[in-house]
Amino acid sequence: MSLPASPDAPQTALSLGDRIAQAFASLPPQLQTAAQFVLDHPDDVALLSMREQARRAGVPPVTMTRLARQLGFADYAAFRDVQASALRRPIHTAEFSHRAGRLQKHQQQSGDGALAAQIGWTMADHIAGSHDEAGIAALIAAAALIEGARRVYFLGLRSCHAVAFHAHYVHGLFRDNGVLLDGAGDTGFDALRHAGTKDVLLVVSVAPYTTAAVERAAYAAKHGVAVVAITDSRVSPVAAIARNCTLVPTETPSFFHAITPAFSVAETLIALVAARGGEQALSAIRNAEHQLDAFSTYWSRRPQRRKPKS
Repeated sequence: MSLPASPDAPQTALSLGDRIAQAFASLPPQLQTAAQFVLDHPDDVALLSMREQARRAGVPPVTMTRLARQLGFADYAAFRDVQASALRRPIHTAEFSHRAGRLQKHQQQSGDGALAAQIGWTMADHIAGSHDEAGIAALIAAAALIEGARRVYFLGLRSCHAVAFHAHYVHGLFRDNGVLLDGAGDTGFDALRHAGTKDVLLVVSVAPYTTAAVERAAYAAKHGVAVVAITDSRVSPVAAIARNCTLVPTETPSFFHAITPAFSVAETLIALVAARGGEQALSAIRNAEHQLDAFSTYWSRRPQRRKPKS
């Protein structure tokens, strides 16, 4: 069923994203493929022909028109105009996109140096994008949920495990209520049996989504746990069940999806929780420092003993 068009209300890029996210689950598979392309490549929708967009999305051109009508637009031109209008708005960010453009021109000259530079600037652009106004608002709301939680569970599998592990480790320097869902013999998820409505699950999951991570997050949500997701799409399987969601881009010139933006968002989130922790957090961090010093955890250049004079 198509969503009714609202000719009297302006359709912004944000409302378009909302409309896609709302309708996504009910769309046929081919329309879902087209919708995913629109969410992931908004600039391409504004700049490329419909036929070229369809080619890149891997669907027939008529599918793009069907998607536009399914979302309540008269035709694809009206759908595309929304994205074009959004692209013309001034964006108050650092000049990452400009620098990335220069790097792409430099890449045409080939060479390892150009490729390495392009990858580096792509990561910087992604980090800046995930910390825009909407991203920061989501992180502040997520920090409030974590701050008030009885227990905080951390979940990330395969490539996302390192992000969840790091977030849990830093969180543990000032709070003792964190639980990393990881363990030998596939016992790492057993702790969820104790989870309830006073708890939060921070799940990190990007495409290709690990089945177990999606299933565990769904289990937690079913039992009233507030799911906070760091993911790559508004229609990812964990975004659909999350109470709070922060999006991170994963596209990169490398053959493997980027995890750096997820690390950046997770670090910002835990830092916000610590900043809100007051004297209790400071005392816990001091205690952690004393414990680490007691075991000489970190190497230091200690002064050598002077040899006795003969």
